[in-house]
Amino acid sequence: MTTAFSKRWRFPVLGIVASVVWWGSFEYSRAATPGQEIFENQCAACHTIGKGKLVGPDLAGVTARREEGWLKRQIDDPEGLIEENDPIALQLLKESDDVPMMSLDLEDAEIMAVIGYLKSTEQQAVVTIGLPSQYVPTVIIGVVVVVVLTLIGLRVGNKKVDLS
Repeated sequence: MTTAFSKRWRFPVLGIVASVVWWGSFEYSRAATPGQEIFENQCAACHTIGKGKLVGPDLAGVTARREEGWLKRQIDDPEGLIEENDPIALQLLKESDDVPMMSLDLEDAEIMAVIGYLKSTEQQAVVTIGLPSQYVPTVIIGVVVVVVLTLIGLRVGNKKVDLS
């Protein structure tokens, strides 16, 4: 009975764990790489992420503070927001000693990649408070192993003990 139980559940459980580990790493690497390259080539001269103000503001947490539509407009047409007297854009201009952000002439897909990269840096920051992401697969595997061993133990150890 134990052999049938372990054979029946071994491969599905291992397949699920492997899928979770593989998919998580795939999604993170796919989203961050192009946006990170664009950020380093186009934005890092004026902005940092979590290292303080340069010419422009530090962008740590910016996707939590600003709406995605506004960020897209700010990256695409910063002068347009200033001309429209956008209060956030005017405040940022004032904080940067009246040095306006220059237009970067990025495609929409490139802008969204940069925003995706900024979001991924915030997800990393959130993870550092709790369980680091590199430990999640180990925790999942550990829980699955404990559950499987417990179930096997319950099947094998189904003996009656007289305590009197």
